[in-house]
Amino acid sequence: MTAKPRPIFIGSEIYRTSSYGDWHPLRVPRVSTVMDLTRAMGWLPVSQYINSPRAKPAALHIWHTSDYIAALQNAEASGNVSDAVKQRHSIGTHSNPVFPEIFRRPATAAGASLLSGELLRDGGVVYSPAGGTHHGMPDRANGFCYLNDPVLAILSLRRQGVHRIAYVDIDAHHPDGVEFAFADDPDVLMLSVHEEGRWPRTGALTDRGVGQVFNLPVPRQFNDTEMQYIMDQLILPKVIAFKPDAIVLQCGADMVEEDPLSRLSLSNNAHWAVVAALRPLSDRYLVLGGGGYNPWSVGRLWTGVWAILNGNEIPERLSAEAENVLRSLRWYGNRRGKNPPDHWFTTLRDPRNPGPIRDEIRTRVNAHQS
Repeated sequence: MTAKPRPIFIGSEIYRTSSYGDWHPLRVPRVSTVMDLTRAMGWLPVSQYINSPRAKPAALHIWHTSDYIAALQNAEASGNVSDAVKQRHSIGTHSNPVFPEIFRRPATAAGASLLSGELLRDGGVVYSPAGGTHHGMPDRANGFCYLNDPVLAILSLRRQGVHRIAYVDIDAHHPDGVEFAFADDPDVLMLSVHEEGRWPRTGALTDRGVGQVFNLPVPRQFNDTEMQYIMDQLILPKVIAFKPDAIVLQCGADMVEEDPLSRLSLSNNAHWAVVAALRPLSDRYLVLGGGGYNPWSVGRLWTGVWAILNGNEIPERLSAEAENVLRSLRWYGNRRGKNPPDHWFTTLRDPRNPGPIRDEIRTRVNAHQS
């Protein structure tokens, strides 16, 4: 029997040197931290790492408009946008600022997702923590997302002959761009668990597409036990029944308790449980990053994702080299960055956060089972 190929990690150094700006939530290092931590742990040999290509404009036109891609390139070249471009394409706004790599950075994440579709043609596991920009729209930036790499990944898989694709999203924010792309496509199963009342305030429980869209808004203080219940009662049954040829998981890290842009209370154990449970349900598995604005929470959670995908044991105490990676991080402009708890430096695994399963969770899950 031929051994299955080992998981592939797609990364890039562009994330080490690029930022949305000193005031923006995406000022914090994320992907570079994961790259450094996985290497410090001895989990990322050269044979499993691919440097991400940058998507060419023509490749992006499979979903994004040519005018919009040109606007991003022009904004990068000139360092500014006109009022007309800002209004039409939502570039140069508070959420979607003009920064030096405004085209190159998202095009690199998009290139990773497009490549992933090709890599997964015959099966395998690919991890692209820079991906997961699920708000991007065909003709405009949206919610920190200039391009929509999950949509591009699904379309890339389709080009490789992969027909039925399950998209699961466990980011605190609803994937409005992905739902916009595939709500009317019966061969893309969409499952999203997201915080109710949180921007972009889409993804209502009753939004069902053509019957294959399942949105589950969850209340504040959403805990690990509730996520386990949703996974067992909704996510896994729906994915299993769908019999996907491929699974794409958007594993945003902003549902954890310490994230500044949500009011949820998961530990990273809840994310890792979803990552592990979905892996055996398809021969093709793509795991993307997404939201996450606490640099320690994101780095630890996404490094643990790579460990789960490879079957590596997560140690109780990090090596000195790995600990140094975490101690070198800085989070200016947020009170949580002034006196971080010690376990943010010494471990990957959060303390678990169990709790009661509230009635509104049960009622909403039941609404999708009738």
